[in-house]
Amino acid sequence: MSARDLAGTVAVVTGAGSGVGRAVAIALAEAGGLPALVGRSREPLEETAGLVAGAGGRPLVVAADVTEETAVTDAFARAAEAFGGIDAAILAAGIGRYGPIETYALADWEATLATNLTGVFLCAKAAIPHLRRRGGGAIVAVSSGAGKQGYPELGAYSASKFGVMGLMQGLAGEVAGDGIKVSAITPGSILTPFGGRSEAAKREAMASDPGKKYLEAEDVAAAILFLLRQPRRAWTQEMNLWPF
Repeated sequence: MSARDLAGTVAVVTGAGSGVGRAVAIALAEAGGLPALVGRSREPLEETAGLVAGAGGRPLVVAADVTEETAVTDAFARAAEAFGGIDAAILAAGIGRYGPIETYALADWEATLATNLTGVFLCAKAAIPHLRRRGGGAIVAVSSGAGKQGYPELGAYSASKFGVMGLMQGLAGEVAGDGIKVSAITPGSILTPFGGRSEAAKREAMASDPGKKYLEAEDVAAAILFLLRQPRRAWTQEMNLWPF
């Protein structure tokens, strides 16, 4: 079973301004792919674009909020127009606002669900017509280990990621006949400044506790590219990725 060549693969990558999204964009460029970088703020996207260009890529920057349907639809249309179509959607945008349910602000609950779950829904919805026109493709959503197991003070985040798992499972059955593979990747804790903890704080935690381990964003990116490289006859619905 030979791996697919990703040269020329067009992928819309959300959350591309940092973390996993940025790592995916760079890895895709190194493999010869064409990433469309989507995120709320243009400045971090431009930083990613510079890194992608340094890796030999030709990035497209599209500032768009994944919680706004018109912005999402327009972002996918721009990517398709710029690159002649879309082969994959990598949905890595996410936020983490933690705290106990008893005192958790409704605004934080709504923002978490809007970005982590509704954003995935809107991006998948926008991607499907473009992927269908290409004769198939891939939608990969970044969920979390907290999307399979709830944890204290992660109620909203876990709810959003549990929702992503159900959404992707349902969508997979709807579009399989169009040659579109729908996958969810559930990584453990990642060494990125996410959820209010800096990368330095996480490294300090690892140094003080030998049992504490984190994935690098590049580890998750490599796993996502593995999914994209699978032969057309092979499909991974869910991938659990843990630090070792």
